[in-house]
Formats: sequence, structure tokens, C-alpha cells
Amino acid sequence: MATIASQPIDAQTRERRFYCRMALFLVAVVFIGFAPSFYLKDIVPPYPRPNPTLPPAVILHGLAFTLWMLAFVAQTQLVAAGRRDVHMKMGIATVVLAALLVPIMYVTAVWGVARESHPPFTDGLNWTAIPLGVIPAFAYLVYEAWRKRREAPWHKRLMLGATILVVFGPGFSRIPLSPPTFWGFTIQLIAGMCLLFAPLFVWDRRTLGKVHPATWHAFIASALAVIIPLTLIATRTWAPIAEHLPGVGT
Repeated sequence: MATIASQPIDAQTRERRFYCRMALFLVAVVFIGFAPSFYLKDIVPPYPRPNPTLPPAVILHGLAFTLWMLAFVAQTQLVAAGRRDVHMKMGIATVVLAALLVPIMYVTAVWGVARESHPPFTDGLNWTAIPLGVIPAFAYLVYEAWRKRREAPWHKRLMLGATILVVFGPGFSRIPLSPPTFWGFTIQLIAGMCLLFAPLFVWDRRTLGKVHPATWHAFIASALAVIIPLTLIATRTWAPIAEHLPGVGT
């Protein structure tokens, strides 16, 4: 009987460890990816794109997303410690932070045209498709996670998916693993998405015997946030639209 009773506890412990480790892994990816342009600026070489100055808006962007990553780690640690009461209270602040991140992401994206922060294989206007493409997917995943906050299997996977989304594109794609070309970037971006989602797919298969619908939701939303902007850049059809966006070139 003791062995049978301990099985659910062991399963909960393994699940908590999985999410805690994923959170720490994603933080490491963010730090490595943004070391040249933010965390270790002027200490490590800028690759694969120029390393312009850091105006206040960009510093705010970096600090806000650092706070998001730290909040995600804290939330997983609170659940692991059994402090769901604090986790739920902090969840309100996390959603507010997510809402603030949306305009911060937009401003940083459109102001990047004037800063010429785009990689060498495209121009500034077309490049805005990449960061702007993240916004609707991120907002959707966080909204759905909040809406399903009482359904733990959905909530935790959607929040993890939202965090993976803002890591593999902005963070993983900056790690110098491929030449600074369009196809090099494309392959690395798609590979990064698959690599960071792979542990969640494997976890679902091992614990549920199938991939949870929330995991598919997060993966498909992320895939669309990659495929659509890459297509717009490849066809150079985004620039005529981007030049009319509020704040471009400011």
C-alpha cells in the first residue's frame, strides 16, 4: 500500500523537477543568446548582427524580459515547494507583466529600423516581421494560459510554450551556430524551436502516452510565428507594410 500511495507523489516530484529544469535551461539560453548585445555587451564579439548602442527603450526591453524569465523560474520553484497560494498570487503580476511586454516588444521592433539592428541578410523594414510575429502568438498563449489557470495540465504547458517562444527566436537564434545568411538563420530558428519544444513532447509521451493538446497549441502558435515572418522576409513583401507602421524609424 505504501508503494502504491507513493506513486502519485513520485510523479508529481518528477513533473516539478521537469518544469524547474526547463525554466533554468531557458534562462541559460537567453543569457548566452543575449550576452553579445545586452548582458556582456562590449565584452564578447557581436554575432551574427550589428551591436548598436543601447537606448533606454532597449534597456527596458531587456530588463522586462529578464524579469519575465526570472518570474517564470520563480513560479516553477513555488509550485515545486508546494506554495501554490503564492504561485497564484504571483500569477496576477505575471499576467500584468505579459501585458506590458506586448507594447515593449512592438516599440523595440519598430525602433530597431533606425538603430539598424537587423542581421546582414535583410533590411530593417523586412526584419521587423520577425519580432512583430512573436507578439500575437505570445499574447494568445499567455491569454489561454490565464483562461485555463484552473486546469493545471493546460496552464503549465501554455506558459512554458509562451516562454519557449520568446526564447528560441530572440535568444537561440543569436547563438553563433550558423553563418549569418537567410537560410542559415532559417535553419537555426526552426531547429531552435524544435530543440526547445522537444523535451515537452518527450515528457508528454512518457507521462501521458500522447502529446497533450496544450503542447500542440503552443507548438503550432510558435511555428506560425516563425513560418509567416520568414515567408514575408523571403518574398520581401513586408517592407511596404512595415514602413507605414506607427513609430517606424523613430
